[in-house]
Amino acid sequence: MECFAILFSFPGGICAGLSYSLILDKLVSRLRPVARLFVGVSCVVLAGLAIEVLLLGTLGAVRCREFLGPVFYVAHLTIFFLGTPALANVLVLPRKIPFLSRWYVAGVFCGFLFTFLVIMQYVVSEALYGINGVNGPYS
Repeated sequence: MECFAILFSFPGGICAGLSYSLILDKLVSRLRPVARLFVGVSCVVLAGLAIEVLLLGTLGAVRCREFLGPVFYVAHLTIFFLGTPALANVLVLPRKIPFLSRWYVAGVFCGFLFTFLVIMQYVVSEALYGINGVNGPYS
């Protein structure tokens, strides 16, 4: 079942990313205060993603959980759910780089990030809780 989730995460991420980016481009970009707020919060989320990738790459999921406690998994899930929309917000709303700020280009990048986040979610969950939630150090 995991293979199907990973396999379909890319086209699903592209479809969701395209839809969200189109909404950003047509509606939210006209509301400048809201767009600035979205971009600011999105930068925090993407910085959290970069920190998480760095920590997971150096310490691993179990040591990160030991070091940060239960807040690690809450932060991990928050980044999992908000990472892809945050990327779309940062690409589409500022309109600083004309090619990247097009909604359809941002949607493709969102598909790649979503696939990466899905794989990372499986790796972290299995390291912490084991396969099917058993035999892990925190199961």
